[in-house]
Formats: sequence, structure tokens, C-alpha cells
Amino acid sequence: MTTANIDAFIVAGGLSPWLKSYAGTEHRCLAPLGDKRLIDYIIAALQGSGRIRRIVVAARPEALALLEGTLPADVLLCEAAGDLPATAVAASEALGPDASEKLLGVCDDIPLLTSLAVRDFLAACNAFPESQLYYPIIPKDACLSAYPDAKRTYGKLRDGIFTGGNMMLMAKEIIPGGQQKAREIFARRKSPLKLCNWLGWGFLIKLLCHRLTVADAETRTSALLEMRCKAIITRHACIGMDIDKPSDLELARRTLTYGKSQKN
Repeated sequence: MTTANIDAFIVAGGLSPWLKSYAGTEHRCLAPLGDKRLIDYIIAALQGSGRIRRIVVAARPEALALLEGTLPADVLLCEAAGDLPATAVAASEALGPDASEKLLGVCDDIPLLTSLAVRDFLAACNAFPESQLYYPIIPKDACLSAYPDAKRTYGKLRDGIFTGGNMMLMAKEIIPGGQQKAREIFARRKSPLKLCNWLGWGFLIKLLCHRLTVADAETRTSALLEMRCKAIITRHACIGMDIDKPSDLELARRTLTYGKSQKN
């Protein structure tokens, strides 16, 4: 039996103003979906995986007030910071000095996430113990098979066409330094020339010519971030099925309703 030895945090500080008219709140984590909130589905998937020891939900103060007393007793709460790296630091601190060596960060907008997807992703990460940052990528055909009506953004590599997932496993020791790297990337984002120089023109040419492989991307990302990065190819499309527009919310409602009808 696999031991529950990974601590997780849910990044729940995001706001989606369009949700207000569809779900009565702009806080994604609080948005109702069927008889639960988005955050409840994600917590259930994490806890049901059998791999997660503790969970921290990092949210805005106004959302924390509404979450207080409504979550399982072993789920902790902390205030989200301004971005993912800073929130990872806050969550790690909330877990205390005995936090697991690797932490699973999960976005708050993937309510279709399953326990099996979490379990399989972590098992795949275990095959590369030397890596420090693990990121799921999902083949396009897997996404279209699971959610044919969903509109996703894909990138074409020599190995195939992929979209990114909405969770990440990271070694605890890289979290503090990750803030500075994220700020460097953010500072370059408005200058295409600076960004291209940083990425490397050879890398970009291979990308544009569809000659870039997953291994190439791992190597370049590892060099840029100064940490060992690993892309995990998974066919669990639910990891990439985020709720970022009304049609996604409706798709999630249909999927969950259909799933319930199949069980009855």
C-alpha cells in the first residue's frame, strides 16, 4: 500500500470577474458547481488519492472567512500571496518545518480532477527522483477524447501536440528561490527582445519549426530556472481542464451531472 507522504497546497487566491453573473461569486474556489464548490471537488480528489498527507488552502482573506469551518478538519488555511511562487512559500510556512520534501501545488479551478489522476501523476514523478520540479503535459488527443467540446491552447513539439496541466510537484528547497526566478520572467514578459534573448534564439527557432522535443524543453527550462525540471506526460485530461470561461463551467456541470447519472 502506498504511503500518504506528500503535502499539498491549493492556490485559491484567484478572482474571475465573469463568474459573478454565472455563479454568484468571483472567487473561483467558492463558485458552486452542482451541490459543492470548486474547492470541495479538488480537496476530495487529493484526499481520495491516498498519497496526500496534509492540504493547505491558500486564499484571499475574504474567501478565507467563508471557508473557515466548512472544510475537512485536517485541511489548513493560509492567506495567499500575490503570485504562485510567493503563495508556495506561504503554504510551505503554514505546513511548518516538517512539511514533506516535495509539495504538490494545485490550482483551484480544476474540479474534474480525479484521485486516480493525482495518484498516477505522483507515481510518474517518483520514477525521476533526482528532479526538483515536475509539470504535467497532456496530449491533444487525450484532451479531445475526454472533452471534445473544450477549447484548449496547445503547443506543437516534435514528440506531439500538448497542453499544460494545472498542478506541479516541487522540491521544498527550490521554493524560496523560485520567487526571484518568477520575477525575472515577469520583468521580461513585456519585452519580446529581452524574452527571446533570455530563452535563446536557437531554442525559439526549433520551437517555431516544430523541431523542439520534450527533452529539449526540459533541458532549456532546467538551465534557465537553475533547477532540474521534468515534464510528465499524462493522459488524464482532467488535470488540464480548468474553468476559465463560461463554456468551461457549463462543460464541468454537464460532465459531473453525467457522471452522477451513470452511477445511479
